[in-house]
Amino acid sequence: MNAWAEVGWGVVFGAATLMVAFNYRDVAWRIHGFMANTVGVNRLLTPAMVRFTCGVLATASIVSVVVGLARP
Repeated sequence: MNAWAEVGWGVVFGAATLMVAFNYRDVAWRIHGFMANTVGVNRLLTPAMVRFTCGVLATASIVSVVVGLARP
């Protein structure tokens, strides 16, 4: 059961971060707007940076799921 829970978590996390990476429903802009009130974050955390970071996390998560399923 633990192995399936890990696969399920990886798939859900990968799908969620892919949705942010592809800017589904302007999620990257919403994250940027929410974090813009924090001091010094406005310039660092642009919507493009949010999308890039989530794209990298999604790729790592999906690769982890695929490698985990490939192992016997």
